[in-house]
Amino acid sequence: MDDLEREQLRKTYQLCRIGFGFTAAALLLATLASLTNILSMFNRQFILWISDKVWYQFLDTPIVWFSLVGASLLWGRWHETTWQRRAGLLLIMSMIDVGLWFVASGEALGLHGGEVGHRWLRSHVGEALGWAEFALLSSLASGYLVHLGVEQARESDRSTRSLAASGAMLWMLLFCQRTHWGAGWPLQPRRINMLEGILLYHGFHLIWTITVIQVTAMVISAIQHTNRVLREMDREDSAEDLFRSPSEGFLDPSNRDFTPNDQPARAL
Repeated sequence: MDDLEREQLRKTYQLCRIGFGFTAAALLLATLASLTNILSMFNRQFILWISDKVWYQFLDTPIVWFSLVGASLLWGRWHETTWQRRAGLLLIMSMIDVGLWFVASGEALGLHGGEVGHRWLRSHVGEALGWAEFALLSSLASGYLVHLGVEQARESDRSTRSLAASGAMLWMLLFCQRTHWGAGWPLQPRRINMLEGILLYHGFHLIWTITVIQVTAMVISAIQHTNRVLREMDREDSAEDLFRSPSEGFLDPSNRDFTPNDQPARAL
């Protein structure tokens, strides 16, 4: 690998780290919101108290925008078709989320001259996109980690995507059950009185919380392993410096668990 290719690879790793960093920030906030919903199931007073907090009302704003920035930075980082397809689809979904956010924010601020409508449908479209985004993020983080030599990431990806698929099926059942189909268009919600519906509702939020935590862990792992690889590249560059001092050029071979030269970039 010549110097130009090595420097380009370093910049790619750095941009991936920033992209995963914005994504991790969005996922951590999403985890906070999801845990808040879980707590509200056991204490109704808690959700009434926290819903009046300004930071909670605008919690979706940084989630949406951080996700968009993260997806934009990840898109185009690698030329492999699978990476481009998954990252591009994630970017499109993030842009749809931003569009839904603009509609909801415009309603809250009165920018549309009234309600746009279809609030029930819009909220569930956002949830459906969330499951797809979880699966895409898990796939991207897993492929990236395998590229960095973390083979066990494949198993974590399979587990996370399986959980996301189960959650998506549960969302579909819950949406069909909670929608008042006889009310016509636009779609309207209806109360759940059956025990099965209540269990579906709580199960949906529980699986959502577990999934977002798993995806967050994978994205954070991608950041950590990127830091490791970049540090190793810096140490190799220092070792190859002809003007280094003997103390600067010393490398402990036991610490060289992976370098880009040992395992060149391959399909993600």
